[in-house]
Amino acid sequence: MFIYLDEIMSLNSTNELVKYIGSIYSNSQEAYIPVLINEGNYIKDLEADFYLKLVIKHKEIDINKTWLMNNLHYGLPIEKDIYNLNKSRLDDLYIHNLIVYRNYKNSNIYQINPLLTSSDYYQEEGVKNLKYVEGSYSEEYHQNNRESVLTYKKKGKDEYLNILKKMLSGFVIHEQQEWENVYELVVEFEYRNKNHAFMENDFVENPNGVLEFSNSEGYGLYVKGSIKVPLILESSKPRNIKVIDLGTHEIRNHNPNNYNGDTDEGFVIFSSDVISILEDYYFFYGIEMIEKENVENTLLVDYLGDKVVFWEAEYNKLSQKIKDKIDKYNITIDVSKDRFISKAMFTMQLEASWNWDKELEPDKKLGYDIKNLMFDKAININLNFIYPKNTNKLKEFINSIENLTNIKLEVFNTNASDVDTLLKIRDGRLEGSLESEKIVELYLKYCYAISKKLEGGI
Repeated sequence: MFIYLDEIMSLNSTNELVKYIGSIYSNSQEAYIPVLINEGNYIKDLEADFYLKLVIKHKEIDINKTWLMNNLHYGLPIEKDIYNLNKSRLDDLYIHNLIVYRNYKNSNIYQINPLLTSSDYYQEEGVKNLKYVEGSYSEEYHQNNRESVLTYKKKGKDEYLNILKKMLSGFVIHEQQEWENVYELVVEFEYRNKNHAFMENDFVENPNGVLEFSNSEGYGLYVKGSIKVPLILESSKPRNIKVIDLGTHEIRNHNPNNYNGDTDEGFVIFSSDVISILEDYYFFYGIEMIEKENVENTLLVDYLGDKVVFWEAEYNKLSQKIKDKIDKYNITIDVSKDRFISKAMFTMQLEASWNWDKELEPDKKLGYDIKNLMFDKAININLNFIYPKNTNKLKEFINSIENLTNIKLEVFNTNASDVDTLLKIRDGRLEGSLESEKIVELYLKYCYAISKKLEGGI
């Protein structure tokens, strides 16, 4: 059972073959696309094989031959007279294999063409299983969104190497490009089959594709081609979530291209179940989520106890991995009856007030103060401002705050019922259990008291 050969061996014309290969890329909805395929065996057994690789070419270059670039080759130009290059050689300078060989311990292994790895987004991770050079890609905004650039699969003797589309998005032309990219994707393939029943050679050569075709008794069918294919980014597709539009308060579909909120803003709301996922990647301080891997990266968020609310533009900055985990918790609410934005967020974002921090809820205010006063120490002890689920979590939070600020519960009125309960929780002397609502109430009161102490100086 082959991934591609089974379908190819059923085709009746070269036009069908070109359309099928093109559809692998034009219909792609995944994060990765094939960059190298080596499938089948022409010498024995099946007596058929299919080989494919990807190259890039400058958009001004027409496809007028197969192949545009020798297999897995790259190197420096060595022309002596660089001012009198003919057009063919000049074209060659703007055609590159995406995958090339690297010599490693006397073996040839696959790697991304080094010309494409100079970006700050790319990071080499080492050699994987003596087969290929593993690298990771990170979008400019997120470090926790490091994604493997290549995925490799070996099935028997068949090899499948896929490349991350995002890795190509900075220089290959696509619909969502921010700058004017100049390179296009070209598939270069070879199909051989000694037993293919019939294939009509009806493909018409054009600037976007060229084929070589032969069919002989001794060698069977042979098709070699170079055809242009599109780069379709998966990020251009809306997520399966609902958004509450800022202007109309109506529920609408997701806009994946909203990154600044200038023209089409809305709110993406989740149940509080997402907190356990998000806290693995982010700190919650004030009305921000701060990326653990790179604290320079922050997102605005409203954590309202029973729900978590993102501006759509902020949600779109989340990594694909995190979106995949949290999208199932997306909810909608009746905006006429239920709040979906905190007063602090409203004041900061919609009223553009400098005093928005005065409207922060007690735990958000304490988080905001600690971020400004002692953030490095706080994250070193992994302090996060999330509603405690039980008294053990509240105990951990109190101990962390006391160690960080040196403000002990004993400085407050120990005769007060709530202070006494907090002392018992901290010291492990509480008998019985508390309702979750009471735990949150104590948590918020404690945050308020500590924040007031901080305002007076430690």
